[in-house]
Amino acid sequence: MKKIIDKIQILGIFSITQTVFQIGTVLIMSVSALAGQNIAPSPESASLPISFVILGTLLGLFPASRMMKWKGSKFGLLTGTVIGIFGAILASYAMYERNFILFSIAHLLYGFHQSFIQYLRFVAMESVPTHDRASALSWILIAGIPAAFLGPLAGLHGIQLIPDSLYLGCYIILILSLSLQFVFVSFLPTPSKPTNENHTKDLESSPREAVRPLSYHVKNFGLWVSVLATGFSFGLMAMLMSAVPVAMKTHGHAMHASTTVLQWHVLGMYIPSFFSGQLVRKMTAPYLILLGIFVMGLESFAALQGTGFLPFAVALILLGIGWNFMYVGGTNLLVEQYHPSEKNTIQAINDTIVYSMAILSTYSAGYLENKIGWLRLNLVSIPFLVLITIFIIVYIERNRRNLKVIH
Repeated sequence: MKKIIDKIQILGIFSITQTVFQIGTVLIMSVSALAGQNIAPSPESASLPISFVILGTLLGLFPASRMMKWKGSKFGLLTGTVIGIFGAILASYAMYERNFILFSIAHLLYGFHQSFIQYLRFVAMESVPTHDRASALSWILIAGIPAAFLGPLAGLHGIQLIPDSLYLGCYIILILSLSLQFVFVSFLPTPSKPTNENHTKDLESSPREAVRPLSYHVKNFGLWVSVLATGFSFGLMAMLMSAVPVAMKTHGHAMHASTTVLQWHVLGMYIPSFFSGQLVRKMTAPYLILLGIFVMGLESFAALQGTGFLPFAVALILLGIGWNFMYVGGTNLLVEQYHPSEKNTIQAINDTIVYSMAILSTYSAGYLENKIGWLRLNLVSIPFLVLITIFIIVYIERNRRNLKVIH
């Protein structure tokens, strides 16, 4: 019983920290494209700040990984949060001065902050026994449910908070959210770092824990399957999510309507986390990814039904559910591909590829929505879903043949 209580306490503080972080992230996704459109030199540039968020995340991945390995995960999370606070302060100043260049740079800093905080899911998964990893990831993802309401709500009320400067209030709220995040990160448990002597003994007693050459991982088909599943789901979700506020505004919907759609989308992203951990154990990660691909396909079908409120809402809910299944499946498949001694390098490589895909997706979102429209934008995902489906089927067949050889 004591072990269960301890696990709940540990995962609870991780979950609360993730909630506060997600509030800021959802707030950014809700208002940045509209705020950027308000001060951007052209409509096609509206989604550039969101692209800078992801670019900052990409640039910070390896520095964040190195710092956490050198100084510990808690120090890294605190450092990242401080960078985020500076980014939010700069964004506030840029909105007040209507300076789009500074506004984009501020989002770059916020992304750099994200490169540290996104490791929170791995830290949580490593804080529990192996058989509880899927549950730990679910705890992290469930944290997005309250953020689904509070993030867009903060954006909606922040728009007019300072009447003389539209959207400035949203970034004032972001500063407060990040300050609260700093407080919660300071309460996270500090993982015990093994001494060099103990680490050497562990490697001697368990040779499979030794660090394998990078060439081994490059040839590991399972690693590529997990990276592509996570990358495609993240990229497609980011592209469509960042395009929604602009697309709905283009088709005559008010800010309140797009905020509601984003709330339902974020709920679709995180509510499945109540059972996706169990689905991983019952279905295995590859089959959960396939289920996510199927739901993503349904999203495209729903989006093509029109530009009214209901098609937007249903499409974004399905987008969130499909992302959850692909992301949870891909992340669980990823942690099966490396030894604990290899985690920093492989996690950083994975996230570098994933966020590179997301940069291309979000940067193209504003341009494509402006050039081809919302309906055709949703068809962009189909070739990528077909490609990852082929990869998953090949991976499943390879594993099946290997099992037959073993038996």
